Amino acid sequence: MSNIQLYYHPMSGHSHKVLTLASMLGLDIETLTIDLKSKAHLSESFLRLNPAGKIPVLVDAGKTITDSHAILFYLAQQYDQQRIWYPDDLPTQVEIQRWFALSAGELCTGPVALRGIRILGKPGNEEQAKQLTIKLFSLMSKQLEQQPWLAGSHATLADIALYSYIALVIKLEPSLSDFPRVLDWATRFEQLPGYRTLPEK
Repeated sequence: MSNIQLYYHPMSGHSHKVLTLASMLGLDIETLTIDLKSKAHLSESFLRLNPAGKIPVLVDAGKTITDSHAILFYLAQQYDQQRIWYPDDLPTQVEIQRWFALSAGELCTGPVALRGIRILGKPGNEEQAKQLTIKLFSLMSKQLEQQPWLAGSHATLADIALYSYIALVIKLEPSLSDFPRVLDWATRFEQLPGYRTLPEK
């Protein structure tokens, strides 16, 4: 049994980010499914782990880390001895943090919301989510004009933070084919060693 546990849901793109980095780092993680439909994330036992009632939650050697970006940072700092995913140089770290902010903002109001409305039946403004998705793809495309990866010359946590929901929404919205640089980026990401398959929907 692994010493690292991840409380997650298999359809969660945020959980997929964490599992992807863990796979790329060669880590063995025990996954514990939280049934969102039965509101297990709001149970007393889960709220002791994360008072915000959100997945994913990572538990490692008695330490509990919540929020997918915080977990990505923790795993990179703790287990990536070569400092590939969160390099030591300040300019790259600044870029990663900038994309983390977009992942927590525009990614959620655009691709995450659009997938939620179309696939998961969540309430929301579908046209607004579509337009915000297109705006984010445009920002990514401009960045990828200058370099192959979001934060520089090689893949970093910035790419892991964005990939899951970007790839999921590509399947849902035909107009996103107008952004070939983003599509090429997603294809290259899928060719990285340790790549983890996306949720089915």
